[in-house]
Amino acid sequence: MNARTLPPASAPAARHPLLAGFRASWVTVLLIAAINTGIAAVLWIDDPRPFWQPFVTVQLYGYAIAYCVNAASPWDRSHAIARIVVAVAIGAVIGVLLVIVVKGYEPDYVLAHAANFGWNLFSAWFNGLTISLMFYVNIRERRAEAALLEANAARHLLSRQAAEAELKLMQAQVEPHFLFNTLASVQYLTETDPPRANELLGHLIAYLRAALPQLRAASTTLGKELQLAAAYLNILAMRMGPRLAFTLDVDDALRAHPFPPNMLISLVENAVQHGLEPAVDGGHVTLSAARAGDALVVTVADTGRGFRDGVVPQPGHGFGLANLRERLAAMYGEAATFTLEHGAGGKGTVARLSIPWDRGA
Repeated sequence: MNARTLPPASAPAARHPLLAGFRASWVTVLLIAAINTGIAAVLWIDDPRPFWQPFVTVQLYGYAIAYCVNAASPWDRSHAIARIVVAVAIGAVIGVLLVIVVKGYEPDYVLAHAANFGWNLFSAWFNGLTISLMFYVNIRERRAEAALLEANAARHLLSRQAAEAELKLMQAQVEPHFLFNTLASVQYLTETDPPRANELLGHLIAYLRAALPQLRAASTTLGKELQLAAAYLNILAMRMGPRLAFTLDVDDALRAHPFPPNMLISLVENAVQHGLEPAVDGGHVTLSAARAGDALVVTVADTGRGFRDGVVPQPGHGFGLANLRERLAAMYGEAATFTLEHGAGGKGTVARLSIPWDRGA
């Protein structure tokens, strides 16, 4: 039998979508369990029942929704958002049915508490949809950034730097704490302070509205990044109270200028996490932008703790901004700069980012 008459190698059988929904690593399973447990703990604060009651309920909802989204596998398919919406809705319905069966509720009890079950169904759908969309936004934007870095690296003969930046970008793990803490705050305020819960939910929706339009865009603008940063700061301002204040000082004429995605929000996150949160009295964050010759200079200044031990981090070290520096180098070469300085009077930190001015903007 010669090479041409050899039978073709059998291809692995395709998994049925219902079975594919169970495909997940143990790390993912444990992460979902931890997230569900955290939400259950928040709900238990005002729940007179034993902890296992909200714990079982949240776990059933969470795993049902996670299974349905995993089975739908929307990340690389057309109409991804519609798939997510439908999958989360199906998962929420399955979750409420599991709760009724597992907890042994009688039909009369379910009918008598139909409003409560309806609210739980809506809350599970909204929370599951929000979390799924955030992951979807993160995955799409990171893939778009990786493609942009690769193209600019070839243009600037910086293939090595681009490869390293892309590797770190693709290996970076999703940071879900901000979203989960915000959702937990909404759930808590729903029972303790509904008006503030509605306000916080409005800020979260504004955050998603600022992020979702970028899903199909290959690039973004300074204005869109400012909208995202403002929504993020509004949410944190409600959670931190008077310990956080912020100001946006950017001329409208600069908002249409192209700007690298996720760089501004990275600077804002560092200002809050490393500057304001460790400070007892918090502080103030100021976002400003100006044209300086052939460059667009964006500044994020805070009045928080400042540099640890008063020492300014060396380039590539500290504040988790090494990847930002590599991205700048891959995209603009030596035409872009990033600096960290002491604030006025030695108080706080000033992060200053300069990129070439786009004459077509």
